Amino acid sequence: MVVGLLVLAACDTGGEVEPGPITSFEDIAGTTYLRGPGHSAIYVQFTEDGTWHASENRDSVEDRPAVIYESRFEGTKIFVTETSGYCASNPDAIYEIHLLENGNLEFVAIEDPCAHRSSDFFQAEWEPVP
Repeated sequence: MVVGLLVLAACDTGGEVEPGPITSFEDIAGTTYLRGPGHSAIYVQFTEDGTWHASENRDSVEDRPAVIYESRFEGTKIFVTETSGYCASNPDAIYEIHLLENGNLEFVAIEDPCAHRSSDFFQAEWEPVP
């Protein structure tokens, strides 16, 4: 029994998410992220149901976002539809969202025909903000 408890204790991650591709919003839902240094400010916030909001204003990202996305996971791929925003003519895209060692997120484009959206996500780390 003691050996079993030691094995379980060694496997416990303390509820933390391991770095790598995210497969659900459960672990990042409710967190607001800011696009990192070297880029203009854009905030995103995720919900558990796959809806996420984006805004250049921290105070409006939750209730009055400039862009709204609906998405679903298939494995590590996230299928995104922009329901409100800049990419009305090309609303669909496929990404992966990676959790980095430092706790930031990185969006990896698999397929995105909208240059505006892909440039927002391209080569940027997204830092969690309080």
